Amino acid sequence: MKKTKQLNNTSVILPAIGQGMGDYPWDENQISVLREGIDLGMNLIDTAENYDNGNSETIIGKAIKGIREKVIICTKFAPEHNSYNDVLTAVEGSLKRLKTDYIDIYQMHWPNPKIPFKKTMEAMEKLVCQGKIKYIGLSNLYLEQIKEVQKALDKNKIYSFQIEYNFFDRFIENNILPYCEKEKIITIAYSPLDQGRIIPEDNDKLKIFEKIAEKYNKTIAQIALNWLIAHPVVIAIPTANRKYIKENAGAADFEISKEDFNKISDLYNAKPSYIQVDKIEVSAEGQSNRRVYKTIEQAIENKLNFVPSPNDLAQYFKNNLNEEIKPVRLIKGEGDKYQLVEGRVRYWAWVIAHNGEKPITAYIRKKL
Repeated sequence: MKKTKQLNNTSVILPAIGQGMGDYPWDENQISVLREGIDLGMNLIDTAENYDNGNSETIIGKAIKGIREKVIICTKFAPEHNSYNDVLTAVEGSLKRLKTDYIDIYQMHWPNPKIPFKKTMEAMEKLVCQGKIKYIGLSNLYLEQIKEVQKALDKNKIYSFQIEYNFFDRFIENNILPYCEKEKIITIAYSPLDQGRIIPEDNDKLKIFEKIAEKYNKTIAQIALNWLIAHPVVIAIPTANRKYIKENAGAADFEISKEDFNKISDLYNAKPSYIQVDKIEVSAEGQSNRRVYKTIEQAIENKLNFVPSPNDLAQYFKNNLNEEIKPVRLIKGEGDKYQLVEGRVRYWAWVIAHNGEKPITAYIRKKL
């Protein structure tokens, strides 16, 4: 791997392609996969305290034994732990599972509207002062929230921001990515290959894309990853998978031309649609088979204890009417109906905030 990125004005050099350890079941077979990735230059590993009930961090802890200084560890605390005391407690659990005495980049996984950013950041700054974390990161916030967090910090700054970014979901390009570039905030793209879909379904565009891949003697996935990391502050974290580990690493050892970068950018630059909420049916078999609410009554009651809850998120939408929301994902159904397969808490929050009267922005797939 050749392409790297500097973490703002620090001496830390990040690989342009890292390894993601998402919320999947993991076992000790993954240790050798992570080790191989590190040997190939993918020495940034990203996880979260609640992935596989903490087992993801445990596996990483075993993988980095004896080579800790060579690895950049990024982990996240859950939104139910955003309070001052809970952040301090959460980090201890992560340190124990990771078998390390410091975390390189510690990230707030999601906002929790019940807890002011100031309280969360006070805990983060204390952890920096104690040396338990080196740098502060964020994940899954809107632009105004990122700015609010920046203001909440006293002696530190935001060094990284993690969000989904791929050909199908280019939500961050309008406002968030330009801001991150201006502030030199490393943008960590999760699901960079859209969970294996890589590119949206379109045979005509696929042929053009394949010609570009042939030109560089690379796979479609490698071109997709290389296009992402061609953005100045973006690094990508595809899932650490034995089958694709060398292919992922090889995505950072070449550079596509500006002409091809622009061609690809234009090729997959579909704008989100605006869909009336009453035309959308919530699918119980959506993306990742996550738990769902099927009715607005269930969403308001929030028995599944989502954080943020649909009600809390609805209040944010009411208070920030000009904020562009991340589009939900739909599959075209029969007639004028759609199936909602991703962003289901966001959908109910939007319905609650606008009494079901305002269309919601959506990306539309042909199939799940």
